[in-house]
Amino acid sequence: MKITKAAILALCVCAAPQIAAAQTMQWTDKGYVSVNGGAQAGSHDLSESGSFPLYDETATFSSTAKVKGGGMFDIGGAYRVWGNNVLAGVTFTHVSSKSDGSLTGSVPDPVITDRPRAVASTFAGLRHSENAVHIDAIYMLPIANKMDLGISAGPTIFSVKQDTIPALSVTEPGPAVTTAAVSSSKTTVGFNAGVDFQYMLRKKYGVGAVARYAVGSVSLPGASKKLTVGGFQIGVGGRYRF
Repeated sequence: MKITKAAILALCVCAAPQIAAAQTMQWTDKGYVSVNGGAQAGSHDLSESGSFPLYDETATFSSTAKVKGGGMFDIGGAYRVWGNNVLAGVTFTHVSSKSDGSLTGSVPDPVITDRPRAVASTFAGLRHSENAVHIDAIYMLPIANKMDLGISAGPTIFSVKQDTIPALSVTEPGPAVTTAAVSSSKTTVGFNAGVDFQYMLRKKYGVGAVARYAVGSVSLPGASKKLTVGGFQIGVGGRYRF
């Protein structure tokens, strides 16, 4: 036990100067520009259900699709606004993906009462895209020579385009079910928080990695509940300091 305590004490004594030096390090540049490529992880459900009167009875339907993450492109910049370490930044992110969906329903018979007909349809390649603008307060923390860590948080403005499955429409004889998706666009405000690791290869040029979680929600026409947008984003790319 005494040997363990002595080892821990010696480790603390050796680490103390390095910790103190890191605390006194200051970020000396005015700002930076970043460009990243990566991906957004996660998936969210988009569902709809409803009913309507038909042939003096009731037709019912439900649809579901899973909106997936996808490839991400990220470009932004930041400028020092207070003290030596606090920056204001703006970053634009684009994410897109495709997914499949399905629609099922029950349609009354036009002649025979109480004999509903089951209908089903599939929708392939439903397109989803998110253009997001992250407006952040950033604290730049120098962690070693040529290495810095930016810690950020702030609001995110999402512009979302989504192919949705339309409500059930019946054409006789059949019944035939439409297979054409409907495109919807919505804008909403959410929140993001993340970190940006930067390693400078030269005085002005470097590489970096970003990890960010951004989230919001939008109401789409006909959807039973709001669609969650955003997710966990990770990317790597270049950095330019000025």
